[in-house]
Amino acid sequence: MESLTGYAARLADAHSVSVGDLAGRVLSELSDSKGPVITAAARGWRVGGHGFRVCSYAVNGVTDRAEKWVHALEVATTRSDLRSLTLLPFRGSLPGQMFRRHRAWCPLCYDDWRARGQIVYEPLYWAIEVSSHCLVHARPLDCVCCHCARMLSPLGVFSRPGHCERCGDWLGVPADDGYRPSGECETWSSTQVGGLLAMLPRVNPFTARDSFRRSLIAYLEQITGGNVLALAQHIRCPPCILQNWLNGATVPRLENLLRTCRFLNIPASSLFDAAGPAPENIAAAKETLARAGGRDVSPSRHPSEIRKALREALDEAVPRTLSEVARGLGYTKTERLYQADRTLCHKIAARYRQSGRSHWWRKPGAARICDAARLRQVLEQSLNSNMPTSVYQLAATLGYANDGYFRRKYPELCREISEKIALAKRTRSDYVRGLLENALDEHPAPTLKDLSRRLGYSNSAVLRAHQPDLCDRLLARHRTHTLERRAALERMTMEALEETDVPSVRVLCKRLGITVWFMNEYFPAVRRMVAKRHRSCVAAETQRRHERLWRDVHHIAAELRNQGLYPSATRINAHLPQGSCREWKALALAIRDAHKALRISK
Repeated sequence: MESLTGYAARLADAHSVSVGDLAGRVLSELSDSKGPVITAAARGWRVGGHGFRVCSYAVNGVTDRAEKWVHALEVATTRSDLRSLTLLPFRGSLPGQMFRRHRAWCPLCYDDWRARGQIVYEPLYWAIEVSSHCLVHARPLDCVCCHCARMLSPLGVFSRPGHCERCGDWLGVPADDGYRPSGECETWSSTQVGGLLAMLPRVNPFTARDSFRRSLIAYLEQITGGNVLALAQHIRCPPCILQNWLNGATVPRLENLLRTCRFLNIPASSLFDAAGPAPENIAAAKETLARAGGRDVSPSRHPSEIRKALREALDEAVPRTLSEVARGLGYTKTERLYQADRTLCHKIAARYRQSGRSHWWRKPGAARICDAARLRQVLEQSLNSNMPTSVYQLAATLGYANDGYFRRKYPELCREISEKIALAKRTRSDYVRGLLENALDEHPAPTLKDLSRRLGYSNSAVLRAHQPDLCDRLLARHRTHTLERRAALERMTMEALEETDVPSVRVLCKRLGITVWFMNEYFPAVRRMVAKRHRSCVAAETQRRHERLWRDVHHIAAELRNQGLYPSATRINAHLPQGSCREWKALALAIRDAHKALRISK
């Protein structure tokens, strides 16, 4: 399938005009309800210009811009099948962000086509980013001209099929003896993209999205029994995103679509087939899932099946925990069991507690996690440190579920640690208050983010939690300082207008330590005045330089004439003073005027 950008370049080349003239002077004149290819503002930017600029591969995509180009080219050529040169048939089922930023091509294809006398064109799959290899020669696509070593735009003003738009040289090269094609893994993505593009003439844009959703649901039901988590884990996709695909709320990016097809071992085109997935594709997906082995999530089970397993576990001779029953059913947690039958779950848990197998650590002779001497030592070390660690954190570090054992064993030490931590928090609050009060006296007032960094916090939420009033006052001071600073910058910018040589906007911004965006955002009127005065100063200086050149050329020409020498351009240029204007156009006009004044003919 040829791309629309390549077709436009081929059409311009066939009529011996540039792409810029074709788009700006022909296609833009054709009326369309969605607007012209080249806007009137772009064409009016330069008097007599065509207004065309570099075009991206989005012209081949699914946006309104592609619609404009298709309509204009179909009207100009009286064809009605140019939509198949774009991805417009997949509009609504594929996103628009899938194209390269620069032109790509296969030099071996170009050379073969020219050697055989065939039409040189640009296939559509070359424009798609995930398609990195040529399907014919199984080699990576080129993106840099081998003659000028520059990257090319997808559709430039002087684009030609098979030629570099910058240097004009031929992009094709013959295959050498050392050429080795890439393997199947490298060309897999290009093959899948080619399969999708082969469907373009028969794809219905109104039903393609629904066909994709129904095919994905069919694979879900056939290979995982409707378990969304299992399918999401197998295709390496977040479950929420997969659910959005199944609901039709979103469409996958092309790279995510190809990843899904790779893990299911199915062609990408099967997901958009209106007839649904073929039996051989279902079988291939099931075989791939079986080879992948076990999954961390279980297939979906009906509540009646779960209740049956719970009743069997309740009648077992050796009681089991509810977690063991859940793992036996393939679940990692017990929530699904409680949802099926909460009463049976409570009975199983109570039976296990009554069996005496639970709380083994309370039984005489059970091994302790940590002995009493070690516990006391850890608590004393925390109490003697400047920043004590809470009892709960100490317990979690040693492997305890909570700090209850610590507080029962050593209540005094635990209470002293808690009191020291509370005192440190109060002291910290006083320190934060003092820091904020001192910051109110600083000029300029710092931001809350800067103060948070001084204290070692990641954000200002802690400061606002301690002293919200002082934080509001500091923010108000900082806003006031910001407004004063902007006013001062605007005043300094206005003062620059009084200078003899008004600097340019960029030079002035560099002097003031601001960006051009800042000036455009906060005082655009002053910025326009500075730019206008600077252009006037530059024009005046240019006029003065041209006048000095005019006088110098007339004076040098007269002296050379008096010396009996012909006042040629080379001799006059050699006698010009240091620092004179040497613009070739102004110099040529001055020499011509001097020859007229001295009545010298060529």
